[in-house]
Amino acid sequence: MRNKLIVLIVSTLLFIIIFKRIELISLNLCLSWTFSKILPYFILCLCGILLFIQFIKINFNKLYKLIIGFIILILPFIIGFVLNPIYEGDFSKQGTSIKSNFSPTDFKNDGLTVVTIPDCQFCFGAIEKLKIIKKRNPKLKIDFVVCSTKKQYIKNYIKEINGAFSIRLANNPEELAKTSGFKFPTFFKVINKKPTYMWSNDQFGVRAIDDFESNL
Repeated sequence: MRNKLIVLIVSTLLFIIIFKRIELISLNLCLSWTFSKILPYFILCLCGILLFIQFIKINFNKLYKLIIGFIILILPFIIGFVLNPIYEGDFSKQGTSIKSNFSPTDFKNDGLTVVTIPDCQFCFGAIEKLKIIKKRNPKLKIDFVVCSTKKQYIKNYIKEINGAFSIRLANNPEELAKTSGFKFPTFFKVINKKPTYMWSNDQFGVRAIDDFESNL
């Protein structure tokens, strides 16, 4: 019994260590973004339940056993959540429909156009997610457009993207920034070279990505 408890403790610690890896493996298996996001938290909840079941079998003071058992029950999830917090926009979906017929010059390709600015930590942080989207949808055209006219401002972006998808300077930075509502990055769904829907960084959560991919 104690050996089972030790094995469960070690397994739980392992799952905590590879938390992000679990999510990535799930995405690489082309499971949904929402499921992949939830899966590691679910595993840690399951570990807590199994640890609790094994712990209460140990001969120990009943009151203390219940108190410690409850802590053991919730501790794996709490640790996982503290190390990998869920932010407000992680499960968001609702963006903004674009009904106007304008076609700015910076929307050149159907697919996903990502509007960014130089030296933006959130824009830089979105690159990893975009690489995964591109890997899951090889035929999808992703344009990473930087609102600037100076090439030196996109060197770090070019290095990080490393050829995974296209990156370029905006033809009309001011117009594009205004179209984005001056929120960066902003993600545009483009059809017939016209933006039809947009998400801010806080809106482009796993449910939004699942919806976007389902319509490709």
